[in-house]
Amino acid sequence: MIKKELQQMPKLKATPYMMRLAEEDKATIEKHWGHTYSHYKRLGYTRCCVKNGILKLAIFFTEPMRMGGNLPTYEIYFDREKKQYLTYDCRNEKWLTASFYHLNMPSYSYYANEKLQFSRETNKTIRRYFNTDKDGVDAISKFQNDILAEKLEQRHKKETDPWDEDLKQTPELPKDWQHWVSKVGIPEHYIFYSYSRKKKGQTGYCSHCGKDVPIKDPKYNKQGHCPCCRVPITYKAIGKCGRVITGYYTAYLIQRCKDGLMIREFQVHRIHPKYNYDEPIVNYFEVRRIICDKIGVPQRAYSYGYYKQVEYRWIAARLTSIYKSYYSRSFEGKLYGKTLPHLIKNELKATGISEYYRHNGVIDPEWFLRAVGEYPHFEKIAKVGLTKLFDELVQGVWSSDEIIIDESQTSLTKMLHIDSQQLKRMRSCNHGKKLLRWLQYEKLSGRNIPDKVLKWMCSNDIKPNDLKFIRNKMSIEQIYNYINRKMRDEHMHLQEVLNTWSDYLAMARRLNLDTDDEIIYRVRKLKQRHDELVEICNSKDDAVRAGEILEMYPNLEDVLSKLKSKYEFSDGKYSIIVPEKIEDILLEGRTLHHCVGNDRYWERIATNESYIMFLRLAEKPDKAYYTLEVEPGGTVRQKRTMYDRQNKDVDDASLFLLKWQKEIAARMTRKDKSLAKKSKILRLAEFTQMDKDNVLINTGMLQGHRLVDVLMADLMEVAA
Repeated sequence: MIKKELQQMPKLKATPYMMRLAEEDKATIEKHWGHTYSHYKRLGYTRCCVKNGILKLAIFFTEPMRMGGNLPTYEIYFDREKKQYLTYDCRNEKWLTASFYHLNMPSYSYYANEKLQFSRETNKTIRRYFNTDKDGVDAISKFQNDILAEKLEQRHKKETDPWDEDLKQTPELPKDWQHWVSKVGIPEHYIFYSYSRKKKGQTGYCSHCGKDVPIKDPKYNKQGHCPCCRVPITYKAIGKCGRVITGYYTAYLIQRCKDGLMIREFQVHRIHPKYNYDEPIVNYFEVRRIICDKIGVPQRAYSYGYYKQVEYRWIAARLTSIYKSYYSRSFEGKLYGKTLPHLIKNELKATGISEYYRHNGVIDPEWFLRAVGEYPHFEKIAKVGLTKLFDELVQGVWSSDEIIIDESQTSLTKMLHIDSQQLKRMRSCNHGKKLLRWLQYEKLSGRNIPDKVLKWMCSNDIKPNDLKFIRNKMSIEQIYNYINRKMRDEHMHLQEVLNTWSDYLAMARRLNLDTDDEIIYRVRKLKQRHDELVEICNSKDDAVRAGEILEMYPNLEDVLSKLKSKYEFSDGKYSIIVPEKIEDILLEGRTLHHCVGNDRYWERIATNESYIMFLRLAEKPDKAYYTLEVEPGGTVRQKRTMYDRQNKDVDDASLFLLKWQKEIAARMTRKDKSLAKKSKILRLAEFTQMDKDNVLINTGMLQGHRLVDVLMADLMEVAA
């Protein structure tokens, strides 16, 4: 529409009759949803005319008319042929593209479509112009909404048409697809039987076989195997079970398409109606399509969903990340096998997908093919059936985990740095990176480790580096026997044995004992000897001990010196003090009789995992009060006073610590925040291991309590 031509149309003014009606309309006060409105009987009045195929609608509002104004507030122009509309704001002298319901209405408007007056002649003109049976606002809003819907559809089609064109290459489903889904894609199967007292000749209907099979001594919901097909089944008594619905499972189909391959993902389940158990309803719904190139690498993905709050359709989606996490999608399921033999001879030849699926039983082919595309050398691992190792290597867990992977090697044994016999041992148990780590150590050390020892080490998640304090003095089998003997004879738990043994040897070296002597390193009463050395070390001169500690951790005091400006704080009642020297921490531990001088705390400070700080009463800054273990960023791991206790005053002190955490939050740098994240990960891993091992406290007031519960209760994390 040309605006100059629109303005040349006849001017429409309010008629004397309309002016008289507006003058007689008196405002009443109404409240709607807590708002007060000056409410007129009519919002306003309208007039219209048609010229050169253009409908002009003039809108007059009541309040300006009561003040003597006979000019319209809005003039709306409609072009039925061109499917256009345009509004002129007469008060502000500007053109608007808004539809009727988005115009700025008077504050006294309420239900505008009901309160805007359309004369009989105006409605007649509108109906005739739009060729509709609707009147007034309903007719013009329908015209405008239809135009907006059409424009929106055109805008959407610019995005969706390429998707639809891309998905035209989707092949037809195999003819036996539904049958395969029912038998294989849905792994839940049942034997339906009628209850009978007869013990001989009883039969039941197997949902996998699709026929009656002989059964013996069935019990409702009992697990078993079909005597014919040997598939795991559940017994269901007819008449008792009612309608039976399986769980929802994921099933996959890989087919050739124009661009290469298409992976199709389905959600499937089966319903056995009551009494018609032998006529199941098999439901399958396609939820995702992935288009791969000619060598099977996923390129594009589509998912079926609600598009723009308008319709359900296929929508472009992101490809699945190969790095699995709690939030990432990963749906393993059964894979239709009849298309695989031809594909693995051609497009999927260099992937190992068939072998991986055969050994693993389920697969997410999108994730697998993306992983092989990213790490082609892992194809060899998949082809020998090491599915767990494949999964873990793809996640990158080996990168900093004592495992060596040589990607340049073409031989699998050379790539994994093991020999052929060790590879056979791996294939026999599919133990993943835990076993690979030990086999690489075995080859490097040249000492054979028995299978039972390897299995025990892997099942207890013990790494070769966990034993570096002793493995140069004893064989791994000797270490295994010693640990198990200590666990049995001294009633110690695995992690406690390792920690006590490591601490004992560290203290023995500190006291210049001959740790190469078998009597020393393979001590008979480990816990007793450990406690004796603790007493000796606590009575030793702090300066000498500090020198020994600095020799082991030369950067300790440099770390402490950088903490003062960031972490020290006082509110007049309490103060946080950062120790300056190692002797300060040793004195604190001796004064409060707790284990702050333990080697693991020095290592944590040196690696910026956590720091030791002092909580003091402000009026007594030199008197030991509480000792804190603090992570970078301010999270308080522990707060302990005399003999590792917490007194009643800890609640008041905790309020100060919350204030301190808020205060130092602004002082944290990007590096501090990065260290805080790393420290949290290490803490969670340690807590998880403690929980798994059920570590108990053996001394003091908390004897018998689970260590992880005590530490969790003590934890004060920084608010996000």
